[in-house]
Order: sequence, then structure tokens, then C-alpha cells
Amino acid sequence: MSGLQGKVGNIALKWKKIPSGANGSGEVEVAGKTYSISWKRDAEGLWVEFSHGVFGFDIHGEADEESGSGLVYRVRERESDRLFAGLKYRSEGEALLEGQNSGKKKAARVRAQMPGKIVKIHVKTGDSVTKEQSLLVMEAMKMENEIKATQAGVVEKINVSEGQAVESGADLLVIG
Repeated sequence: MSGLQGKVGNIALKWKKIPSGANGSGEVEVAGKTYSISWKRDAEGLWVEFSHGVFGFDIHGEADEESGSGLVYRVRERESDRLFAGLKYRSEGEALLEGQNSGKKKAARVRAQMPGKIVKIHVKTGDSVTKEQSLLVMEAMKMENEIKATQAGVVEKINVSEGQAVESGADLLVIG
């Protein structure tokens, strides 16, 4: 499974294991070096423990008025004057748009919003789908969740099979 990646300021981050939950541990690659970390959320943000120390971050989100969708975050490192503003990220399960600015239609990667088991797949590679069409059913927390298309297009790739267990953030399929 590929990890989440992005930048904080000019620092490139890539999660080897996608973080989830109020407390946990995992691996993150920071500027090309891999670190084992653990985290714990509190009321204002997050504490992150690396092998070389513990760092706290206050996190505040506001509506993104520029794009009209999502949130923009301001992250302040505790006990430091470092502030990162204007940060955006996609939550687990939200489609990640890909593609070049070549006029080519963008593809949407549909991801699992939580850990679960694939119960039924309603589409196959090459199928045309409409926005909001049911793609598959995933059982999570003893409930069946219908996963729908985030855009119209053609199913380019299916990364899961019926009966397969998936982690939160796992790529389920691609619509182009």
C-alpha cells in the first residue's frame, strides 16, 4: 500500500504506514530519512515522539475560502516560533485527483475511509460509471458501507477483491 505524502513548509513527508486514531505508531520518511514514531492527540493538536525527542504541534483549521472546499490548516510547533500556515491535505477516503495539466481528464483514486473487508464489487475494469454510482460494498465496524463514485468516468483499475481485508486509506480502485 502506498503511503500519504506531502510537504510541511519545504520539508517533504511520506507516511510508510498511514496514521489513524488518537494514538498510534508508524513510520514516516522525512526528507529522505525514515523514522519510527508514535503520536498522541490532545485537545489542541498532536504530540509526536521520534527517537531524538518529543515534539508538540497545535493545529487549527479554517474553511478554505479561496477554493470554496475543504480546510486550510495552521500548525504551530509548541515551545518554538515555527509556524506553518496555508497547509492543505486530503482526509483518508477522499478521492485524490491525479493527472497532468495537459488537458487530459484527471483520474480519481477511491480509498477506504476506514479498515474493513470488501463484501461485494459492483463494477469491473472498463465499466463506465456515473457520479454517485455504487462501486463496491465494504463491511466496517459490523456495518455494510456502500462506496460510490466521486466522478463519472471509466473504471481503470481495481486494486481489491471480494473477501479482502483493507486498511484505512487503502487504494480501492481508479476512475479515469
